[in-house]
Amino acid sequence: MLDRRTMIQGAILGSALAGMTGSRTADAAPGLLYVIAEIVAKPGSADALRALLTPFVEKSRTEPGCKSYALLEVQSEPGRFLTFESWTDKPALDAHMTTPHIKELVPKLSDILAKPFTQIFMNAVSL
Repeated sequence: MLDRRTMIQGAILGSALAGMTGSRTADAAPGLLYVIAEIVAKPGSADALRALLTPFVEKSRTEPGCKSYALLEVQSEPGRFLTFESWTDKPALDAHMTTPHIKELVPKLSDILAKPFTQIFMNAVSL
């Protein structure tokens, strides 16, 4: 579960990303499923985690149903990553969770994560 600080950062992140993408309905629309995930590296493992996540995100962006997928790193906390994702619907997200690239990634995370990754699932209220 994410703490209050992370939830606020996620809201700020969402606002910032919405500003970066403009008002394109493909990126921000009621009815899309939004996800923020937190992935935190063990001390000294930030580079290894970044190296795993970057190509994973690139592959995820090409999946059917993925509208946007951003990987961000907290400036004041190297090794703490957040994703901001939007999907057409839950079946698209469920399909993402069974792709070969996620099945390849997950076992590699166990030795470099400080804690299990977390996800928050959201629906748009106002855009």
